[in-house]
Amino acid sequence: MPSIFIRDQLFYRKTINIICFSKINTNFALSKLKNEQACRTKKRLHRHLLLIYIIYFAALIVGFAASFVPDFSRGWRDAQDTLEIEIPQGGIRSYYVSAPVVRKAAEPVVIEGLPASIEPTISRIDLRVQVDEAYTLGNAFKVMGNNVYCYLLMVITGLSYLTILVLIALIINSLRKSIRDEQPLRHSNILRTRAIGILILVAELSEALMKYISNTEAARLLEGTSFEVVGTFPLSYWNVIVGILFLFMAEVLSLGTQLSEEQKLTI
Repeated sequence: MPSIFIRDQLFYRKTINIICFSKINTNFALSKLKNEQACRTKKRLHRHLLLIYIIYFAALIVGFAASFVPDFSRGWRDAQDTLEIEIPQGGIRSYYVSAPVVRKAAEPVVIEGLPASIEPTISRIDLRVQVDEAYTLGNAFKVMGNNVYCYLLMVITGLSYLTILVLIALIINSLRKSIRDEQPLRHSNILRTRAIGILILVAELSEALMKYISNTEAARLLEGTSFEVVGTFPLSYWNVIVGILFLFMAEVLSLGTQLSEEQKLTI
């Protein structure tokens, strides 16, 4: 009788050991599987961010070559013409005006060599105005809209957009490093996102003010002609919405980070 009891006891012990060992192996296998899945997910996200990083800089280079370089070359040629013609003559200064317009008269616009079956319309006009005034330090920056504030607003707009491009590159690079090093979202990215929203609003407002000054000068120059400058304030509300969305996204990220830190402290 005791031998039967001992055999049963040994059998139960072996069964329990086998069950426990199987459970441990199962938990280990599941843990290993989860780690492998997390590792694959991290590698996939890292590759995606790296691809976005490359596409971003490629688009930046292509946009720079396709847009900025031709505009810079055209502006450089205009500046050379000014230096070669107006400055040696003395007493002549030029400035530029650009504004959206509509025609008040019913007569069609005539373009030499264009067939009569084609009717062109003019929605924007660019003017180069020469005034009998020598270049001085006070008027040298009145190249846009005959107003020095236009030049200042143009510089603010350009620097704002340039800073936005740099901040976006820093955010993408920071996210890529956070995924690679398995670190949480850095607080600096929240500050950068908030800065992008503010800079978008600053750039849009400064550009709108610059266009408004130019439109006002164009309206004065075109007074009494068949063209009328569009009188609406040239503010892009879409860009304003995008700037507000970036600010909202920064606040959401900040709130999420605070809740995550509070949860860690609670645990």
